[in-house]
Amino acid sequence: MKLLRNTLLETFVTVVECGGFTDAQYALGITQSAISIRIRDLETALGYRICERGRGGFRLTERGEIAYRKAGDILRSARDFDAELLELRGTITGDLRIGTVDAVNTLAELNLAQVLKRFLDRPNEVQLEVVVASPTELTQKLITGDLHVAIAPFRNQVSELTYTELCQEEHRLYCGRDHPLFDLPDDQIDLDVISEHQICQRSYNILVSPVLQTVHPKAVVANMEAMAMMIETGHYLGPLPVHFIETWAHRDRLRELAPDKLNWNSTFYLATRPSVVHRRAVEILVQDIIESCLSGE
Repeated sequence: MKLLRNTLLETFVTVVECGGFTDAQYALGITQSAISIRIRDLETALGYRICERGRGGFRLTERGEIAYRKAGDILRSARDFDAELLELRGTITGDLRIGTVDAVNTLAELNLAQVLKRFLDRPNEVQLEVVVASPTELTQKLITGDLHVAIAPFRNQVSELTYTELCQEEHRLYCGRDHPLFDLPDDQIDLDVISEHQICQRSYNILVSPVLQTVHPKAVVANMEAMAMMIETGHYLGPLPVHFIETWAHRDRLRELAPDKLNWNSTFYLATRPSVVHRRAVEILVQDIIESCLSGE
């Protein structure tokens, strides 16, 4: 049920997110000519052009960029408004936007898939959206209202958000089969030897290990699969979570280095904006996440 929506703005935002009219027609279920009419009507109401469309493709004007950001804010607020009113019926409803970092599905201490199953098993009318991004991006999306809940190793915490500690993720350092250290005996591998080799790291967490703080990464990746791939090249050492390696199809191509000296944990937190925790759907999900981590299910 749409209590407070604007069809023109919804069309505009969908066109931008789809990259043009062609894909937007399938998302909206209307023809390109109907979309064109809505965009024209919106431009007439605003008094300026918001996008260029034609043989050169679709692109936003400078004013259109600003209009898109503001339209997104308005539509998210409208969906949250609808949910808050409809929840008075006692039904779990509305949008629920969750954010997390990559490769958390195998983190047993978090068990996010089981948490979501428990939530979705209840009678509900919730539209669920899961976003994968870096902790910095998740923080920004929480502050702006793009997300209701986020789970990540938030090392840099901000006053606008509330954080609840959930679990630990163990990391170790690895090399690939073609790396010079792969066949070297354990007693010949120490921190000094490791420090002589190039390190790859995730873009949102430059620190490799507390005992290797002086080592600067020579390559940067955005996710765990890219990290494993870079390690497999044999040119880089790199850190990976133990739970990820245990399920990695090519784990026989990787070797753990100095396990007695190079193992460390990152702490995962549940982050929320205090103002949205009282939404029924958010409240239930937060409770499910915390209970799952506390019980170790």
